[in-house]
Amino acid sequence: MFLPDDLLFNVPENMLSESSTGAFARRVYVMVLEEPAFPGNREFLSKVLSAVQLDLAKDTLFAEIPVNVSASFVTELKSKQPEQVLVFGLLPADLGLAIEAPVYQPVVFYGVQWLFADPLSALEYDKQKKSLLWSALKQMFM
Repeated sequence: MFLPDDLLFNVPENMLSESSTGAFARRVYVMVLEEPAFPGNREFLSKVLSAVQLDLAKDTLFAEIPVNVSASFVTELKSKQPEQVLVFGLLPADLGLAIEAPVYQPVVFYGVQWLFADPLSALEYDKQKKSLLWSALKQMFM
């Protein structure tokens, strides 16, 4: 899966699987920036994903990443082998990845389809951003 000359950032290891929840039935990994000031984020995300027939608890592994904590996703990529990864409020470098990924545009990296988006708090009340997210999710799952 990884070639010897692939570029990956070396960051402190933070085992995401230890804090991840969900049954992972459809092999979708969801990572969000933790936003303590917005406790309804998970409910909002659940509604968004249900629009593309994804159940947050059954179909995904869900992880909240605290602010200012770098987490290496390389270990998860190798061990869990997700088919899609949805990332809200984090940059690829925050996850130890060397990838250029514009927000709301699905990209394939290491055989996995990725979608990076703004933090959930920025999405919930922004009609334009929700529209961009909806278009990207339809492209990935419908």
